Amino acid sequence: MKVVHRNSLDPLDTFTFTRQSSLTIGNFDGCHIGHQELLRVARTLAKKYDAQTTVLTFDPHPREYFSPEVSLPRLFQPQQKLRALQEQGVDSLVIQTFDQKFSEMTPETFSIELVARQLKAMAVTVGHDFRFGKGRSGRLRDFKEWLPHCIVNEVGEVLKDNEIVSSSTIRKHLQTSQIRLANALLGRSYLLEGTIQKGRQLGRTIGFPTANIEVKLQMLPETGVYCGWAVLENNSPVFNIPAHRIPCIMNIGYRPTIAQDVPQLLVETHLLTGEYGQDSLYGLPISIYITDHIRGEKKFGGLDALKEQIKLDSQAAKTTLGCP
Repeated sequence: MKVVHRNSLDPLDTFTFTRQSSLTIGNFDGCHIGHQELLRVARTLAKKYDAQTTVLTFDPHPREYFSPEVSLPRLFQPQQKLRALQEQGVDSLVIQTFDQKFSEMTPETFSIELVARQLKAMAVTVGHDFRFGKGRSGRLRDFKEWLPHCIVNEVGEVLKDNEIVSSSTIRKHLQTSQIRLANALLGRSYLLEGTIQKGRQLGRTIGFPTANIEVKLQMLPETGVYCGWAVLENNSPVFNIPAHRIPCIMNIGYRPTIAQDVPQLLVETHLLTGEYGQDSLYGLPISIYITDHIRGEKKFGGLDALKEQIKLDSQAAKTTLGCP
């Protein structure tokens, strides 16, 4: 997949595609099943007209630009989005810097200069609520007016179990530990990735060594205990869990049972199978596909009670994941 970073301070003719594009536009955070439908339509048209499938996306998210005081949790780390779009058959990805100059681009200039001339769009596929140009004043009818030779497609709301699929709805499910509902809208298991860090090594003293994971630039589900599959490598597939996966149990929380001067939010994972050297995992990349929520965070009376609960949680995880 070709990736182009476009700065709005550059002239409009900084780059021009030499091949026609079947273009779709959006942020694609999480690449949920609604996004996948946009990509499916774009791919179908690309194949029919011997064009390339192209995605135009924005960084930062327009909502973050106009309201910097509002934190918008990301469902994807930047590299995850790239991998997901590549797995979805995208040929070219254009990442447009969203800044003051770009926000003032008129819908007509956006359509004629960027979409038609630079991206050579012979087809444009967008969601039903898509708006573009200064003040979000551009509508689908404007595309049809200014791009008379372009196929313009509107993809309506995508429903899953009578629920409208959107990134904001997925975030709400993650915030309430409804991981299965979030995964249903994503069309995949929610994927956390990071590097294994050295912690206080408390887990090994009670028989459950954990890998502390530093997760950057990505939303965490609500605190609690989850289970899923771990892969000890970089750049794991987004949509398909590799066959060499390891069943795991994961705690996201502040460890209220443990005395701490300043409680910190930690992501700790215990691998349920395999033998690992005492310090052999430090510094390794890890990908965790979260499948189920086991219980909420709870404070126990002491380490013995915590140890017994972890035994129960581990067995519940194995049962849920179908492990012996």
